[in-house]
Amino acid sequence: MKKMMIVSLALALFIFVFLYYFPQQTYLTFSSQRSDEVFLQKPVEIGDEVEVSWIHSLEHTPWIETFRIDEEDQLILSETRFKSYGAGTPEDTDGTLTVEDGFMIISDLHEPFEAYNWFHSYDVDYTITINDRTTIESTALPNQTPMKMKVTREVPLLSSFFRKKG
Repeated sequence: MKKMMIVSLALALFIFVFLYYFPQQTYLTFSSQRSDEVFLQKPVEIGDEVEVSWIHSLEHTPWIETFRIDEEDQLILSETRFKSYGAGTPEDTDGTLTVEDGFMIISDLHEPFEAYNWFHSYDVDYTITINDRTTIESTALPNQTPMKMKVTREVPLLSSFFRKKG
């Protein structure tokens, strides 16, 4: 009994040390709001900028929101751009409002989001861009699906073993 306890403690210590020192990767993870099934992951780093754009369903004009990834793995809304006030337009904000090239721009925002939720539809042409380099096209995610975008950290070697399947 004593030997088994020592072996169990040693194994627990090994696992703790392994997980503590094994490098983690930060991802922008796209999953179902309902089941948490992961559809897509893209590597990101603290400070990266994520731009979400779509065509507004009522006004039929572009809407662009810009986020920054912070040290606490949150998405920080820093700017929103739109062509006309209407459904969903922020009405009370601490940001700075300017008009540029026909867009109303609210900048200097610092609104934290643990997750960004939306209903994904090919009809409104969602596009997500990371640092103006990586573009996730609308069709890369399932159509007519309540989606969640969140910053996650995982040990790449172990993540496939512990990921919840849909």
